[in-house]
Amino acid sequence: MIKAGWRGGTPIPPIPERCTSPRNPMKGWWIEMNIFTRQIAFIMILLAVPLGAWTFVFKPRNADIAAAQADIDIKLAQLEDLHAIEAINADLEQTLAELDSALEDLRARIPDAAAIENVLRRIAEMATENELVVRSFKRERAVPGAHYTEMPLATVIEGRFAGIHQFLHDLESMPRITRILNMSIEKPIRKSRSDMNLPRDHVKAQMTISIYADPSKEADV
Repeated sequence: MIKAGWRGGTPIPPIPERCTSPRNPMKGWWIEMNIFTRQIAFIMILLAVPLGAWTFVFKPRNADIAAAQADIDIKLAQLEDLHAIEAINADLEQTLAELDSALEDLRARIPDAAAIENVLRRIAEMATENELVVRSFKRERAVPGAHYTEMPLATVIEGRFAGIHQFLHDLESMPRITRILNMSIEKPIRKSRSDMNLPRDHVKAQMTISIYADPSKEADV
């Protein structure tokens, strides 16, 4: 404290000095607390800035990115499925084209009713070429189908076994579709002396030869 004095005959009151004495510790503690509080507040602000940025900026953006990625994955999966479907459709179209071609080939091998006579004539010629004797050549009742008519032909032929085998092979190689039903092969009964002169491999074959015809042209016969 500044001591009192006189100025121009007027007494000067003493001026108190700032209290820096250790006799007032509360004031220093309060100052230190204010500094510590400010430091803590500053640290909390530093921590709050990235946390707030994560909470309000990056986290929503990451959620948007994840949602966009999930949508992209779904679209890619759908695109792969679409490519697979397109490949299946391409294979299906190729398969249908092959089936159409096979059907056309099948129709070409099925004669119309007017051409049946030519098929029968060719079968008789094949029997003659293989030195066979046609004992019976009888048409049976036609069997209608959805896309074709089956015309059975009851046939009885005789000759050497090798000739009958070749006849069946030639019949299978015909361009027209035929099939053989109820075939049986047996040695004929030797009734006369001439029959005794037949070769030992002389046999008789009975069968039904089915010929397929186009029903749409059958009425033209």
